[in-house]
Amino acid sequence: MKIKRIISCFLSIAMITSAVVCSETSAHAVAAKPASSEEISSKDISLLWEDSRVFKGTSLGSYYIMPTYEVKGYEDVPFVKASNYLDIIFSKQAHSSFEDGVLKVTKNGTEAIIDPATDTISFENTSKFRSDSIIEGAILEADEMNVVMPSLKNKSTQTKIEPLKISLADYHMPVAEYEDDILMPFLALQNTFGAITWNNLLCYNGKDYYNVHASSDYHLNNPDVPQEEMPYFNAIYSGPFSEKEAPSQDYADYSYYATCLLLDLYFGHKEEKNITTFDDYFTRINAKASLCSTDISKVSLAETLIFFYLFDSGHDAFLGGNTVFGEVDTKDKAQAGEIINDIKNSDEGKNLFEDATNTTGLDAADALDDAILGALTEKGFLLPEIIPLYAWSAYFEKVTPKDYDDERIDYCDDTAVIYFNQFKDNPARDPSFYLDPMTEDDIADNNFAFFYSCFEDIKKHKEVKNVVINLSTNGGGAASALITILGFLSKDGEVTITDMDLLSKSYREECYHVDTNLDGIADDKDGFGGEYDFYIMTSPSSYSCGNALPYFAQQNGLATIIGTKPGGGDCVVGNFMDAYGCGGAFSGMLKLGKMEKGKFVSNESVTEPDLNMMPSILDFSAVPWLDPEGITDAVHQYKDGKTEITYDDDTKIDALSEAILSIIGASGDETEEDED
Repeated sequence: MKIKRIISCFLSIAMITSAVVCSETSAHAVAAKPASSEEISSKDISLLWEDSRVFKGTSLGSYYIMPTYEVKGYEDVPFVKASNYLDIIFSKQAHSSFEDGVLKVTKNGTEAIIDPATDTISFENTSKFRSDSIIEGAILEADEMNVVMPSLKNKSTQTKIEPLKISLADYHMPVAEYEDDILMPFLALQNTFGAITWNNLLCYNGKDYYNVHASSDYHLNNPDVPQEEMPYFNAIYSGPFSEKEAPSQDYADYSYYATCLLLDLYFGHKEEKNITTFDDYFTRINAKASLCSTDISKVSLAETLIFFYLFDSGHDAFLGGNTVFGEVDTKDKAQAGEIINDIKNSDEGKNLFEDATNTTGLDAADALDDAILGALTEKGFLLPEIIPLYAWSAYFEKVTPKDYDDERIDYCDDTAVIYFNQFKDNPARDPSFYLDPMTEDDIADNNFAFFYSCFEDIKKHKEVKNVVINLSTNGGGAASALITILGFLSKDGEVTITDMDLLSKSYREECYHVDTNLDGIADDKDGFGGEYDFYIMTSPSSYSCGNALPYFAQQNGLATIIGTKPGGGDCVVGNFMDAYGCGGAFSGMLKLGKMEKGKFVSNESVTEPDLNMMPSILDFSAVPWLDPEGITDAVHQYKDGKTEITYDDDTKIDALSEAILSIIGASGDETEEDED
């Protein structure tokens, strides 16, 4: 479950500069496209680029060739042969054949059919198409199993798979028979076949196709490296589209419907957001015209608001800025003023602002503030639910000691406290730990190696009876790491993960065994449950896997939960990529949780602490989040029968003062650095 990184500039960028652009009225009609391949003849099709390159990786020396076609009536929209795309994206591990007017695609023993007569793609089994692991579509794929293996003791199960049929005509994307193959818009393939297998990573720059996801991820991890010094980055944004002032309306419409297609299929919170289709949703919130605009800054502002504010989850992010048509300026106040006027002149806008003061004559910045208030009113509350997660993340970033490593183990009295701030794994490590012993680098990069070393050390401390896993600052990470850690907590190395596949409508119980002692045998000698009393400490900043670990541990009686209610995050993250090269992440199609009385209940907000260490928000700074002695004392209080910890007023005041001074001091340091 690779969680997105928390974007700390959310409040200043997403809320202040772009919080209402999505409500733009649908004043501009979106051009209707042909809905059937019957309207596209071979004379409408021509070869645009015989030698378009596809860069799956980040080397400019390694690429595939995939010809790009143009179709009359779809200006600038890249069309490709389905078999070419599928061969490349699946490294020829999917077989395709054109028979009886349809393209049949077989992968992992299951079939998908692209039918130009009906403009549809039909999947027999999307779960198996994605992954043929211990069960179809398992959260842990076969190539991620190293120290984790399928359980021999407990059988994995899943409910019936429902087939999927996608009507591309609904998204104005034609499917045409062409030269004993199928010709389709590039994103019609990427946002179906590619997204199902988490391979929707590429963007077209008017000539070639680049892995923008990898480029953006590298830049996030290396912000000090100037992008203009990266040859790969320059190649992406120097294609033919970069010479255009703006995209064509055809291309803007294509981008819009491709986004609707992707989110309709894979967004995990449609039910919670009362969304039937995203075209209906974007129309309902007056965002369609902005998203179909040929002014990319409007599109970027709208997407920023949608992902950060309306989706309102720590798994949802939009990373705009650079596009294949040029850099976007999302701080254009004049443009914001135009958008606000469109909102206020719409029926929806009039309803929002009927009680507001007259803003005629105000400058764009004042009007923008007023429109933000209207958008918040439309949403139904004053601040997004995600705000506390950002606030807690910012708080911990300020108060965590500078010498506090990403992972550590501390001892106090009869208690060991294991701290780590991210779920990390490199399951493809070759040679494996069975051949090549783990190193210090492995311990830093791999949670299994870290926990293995921790327990090797704990065994030397005969006084230890309690082991606390401190997730106070942990925002999530890799699902494979989640499974390995649960293996250490279990009595026999056995782990069960339950989830719902929203695409195939299948509920799964996935059963694994973790070889915690590295003897290569899946037996009862693995795991440390019963040898120690396990505790998991959580805060509102414990998110995604940081929410799932205490959930599964509590559900299966593996650990006592102390601290506060964790922050949530129930969906495996999906990749977002629009037609302009702006990437992001969203709550995807796999949702963690459990079937209860015939109804699936996600793990979003189920876990409650057995020992509440923060009865009031005023106690936040008195809680010993990163203090092993205070955490040990909390464990002892729980063993003495306490279910809630109270703090005297002096402790609260002292701790609060210390926290405030710490934040002020850190802010002052940053200010001085900025001034320098």
